[in-house]
Amino acid sequence: MQLFTQIGDLGPSWFHIALRTLVLLSHSESLLKSKIIADILGTDPTFVRKILKRLEKDEIVKAHGGRYGGYSISKKPEDITVGDVYRSLTKGGSVNIFSVKQTGTEAFISMIITKAENKFKSILDEYTISDIKKYISPAIPSSYIDSK
Repeated sequence: MQLFTQIGDLGPSWFHIALRTLVLLSHSESLLKSKIIADILGTDPTFVRKILKRLEKDEIVKAHGGRYGGYSISKKPEDITVGDVYRSLTKGGSVNIFSVKQTGTEAFISMIITKAENKFKSILDEYTISDIKKYISPAIPSSYIDSK
């Protein structure tokens, strides 16, 4: 845990799992089932499927149904920015400023948050899944490869 404190926050778990999933898919030459991805990443398969479903809507991953189905990456890793992943997973996630008690500062606070988020997204757009791949080993145990 000390290492993470020194280099920064890993972000929300859904975002971190999504990025690591895409790295795994980009390393794999075969389809990966959500159960396999979840086992490797130490998370719940249902959680992984929810993330993959959102990424599939934006054609970042492709789901292959059937007994021998699984997931594959839809684009080249260098064509998927970290910002693309973030935007895919946060669609429809904004808070309506009228859902909080009105004090007269809502519009200004909303403007500050929007500006900050836009800068955040522009930084995310500077990096791709390919960039992350350079720092992560495939970590797909051979027992998972071609397992059905």
